[in-house]
Amino acid sequence: MREDIVEKLNREFDEPIRNERQVVYILVEARKLLEQEGVLETFSDFKLCSDWAVHPKLRGPAAQQMLGYFNAYEIEHAKSGVTLQQFQPKPLQDFLSLKSFRDEMMAGLSSYGVDVGRISTDGFWQPFVQCYMGVIRDCPLEAWEQNATHVSHVSALAWPEEMANQIFPGKRVVQWRWKLTGTKEEKDACALI
Repeated sequence: MREDIVEKLNREFDEPIRNERQVVYILVEARKLLEQEGVLETFSDFKLCSDWAVHPKLRGPAAQQMLGYFNAYEIEHAKSGVTLQQFQPKPLQDFLSLKSFRDEMMAGLSSYGVDVGRISTDGFWQPFVQCYMGVIRDCPLEAWEQNATHVSHVSALAWPEEMANQIFPGKRVVQWRWKLTGTKEEKDACALI
């Protein structure tokens, strides 16, 4: 079974990413492999991101942890006026840039013979992220009521490729948006990929 999944993943990684279907297939097969090997929980950001692709909203512990970073930012912002760029908890920055998602996908799959070299290239990763954002666009991270002290929802979308290229040549842009608890106010920030 492992060899079949590895073969499928290697075949997919040899193809250019053109649509959301490919991204979902890769994530499902990668999860199956890591779950089958009993190591999925070791790669928490990969697990969170792959969960996000197959659920209409996420409320589990990993989602609550990420929402906690947004809450911490809002608390600090209210006190000092710090911007998100100045507020630098590494786990939040790595999540927003999808660095930890990419790193954990590569680390998890390479141990089982999957050729992850393509994932490390922008030529593969940028279209992957573009399509991934299309999958999760309408699926927020949602805070448990007791945890929603400042932020109740977090969502993300990718700017259209042409728009991103005009402003940031050679990059893709992920726009993160979070809703403040008890209000209609939303804030957003962008990450370059």
